[in-house]
Amino acid sequence: TDGSEMTKDNAFDAYRVYLETLTARDVSHLSDYVSPDVRFCDPFHDVRGVGAMVAIFSRLFSTVQGISFRVQESGGHGCFYFFRWILTGTLRGKKWTVEGVTLLELRSDGKIISHREYWDAASQVYEKFPLIGPLLRILRARIATY
Repeated sequence: TDGSEMTKDNAFDAYRVYLETLTARDVSHLSDYVSPDVRFCDPFHDVRGVGAMVAIFSRLFSTVQGISFRVQESGGHGCFYFFRWILTGTLRGKKWTVEGVTLLELRSDGKIISHREYWDAASQVYEKFPLIGPLLRILRARIATY
């Protein structure tokens, strides 16, 4: 392993720990881990820049109480790393759990240039809403019969 790859492994581990211990007041330290022009994508966002990513994380902390983010598995090599995670918290007075996978791309200096999250927004978010939830569950059941 060359020195730059070890730097990436260390940077990846540091970012994973940062996310697992992240609180609302620590969001401002995101720039220690990601590049200024980082791309962040999830089922609701596709933004560029550390400021936009900070805004998304801050909004999450202001909307969901008691957030816990735990990495279940992780790995990677070269520029690409991933982790499977579970996020829990309280949303609108109810326990909320989201399971997903994050794919990261790191620069040679270890800064993250792409943070892409994959998770099912339909079953883990939309189905929790009173009006759209029942419709999505019916639609999912109908599609499953084909």
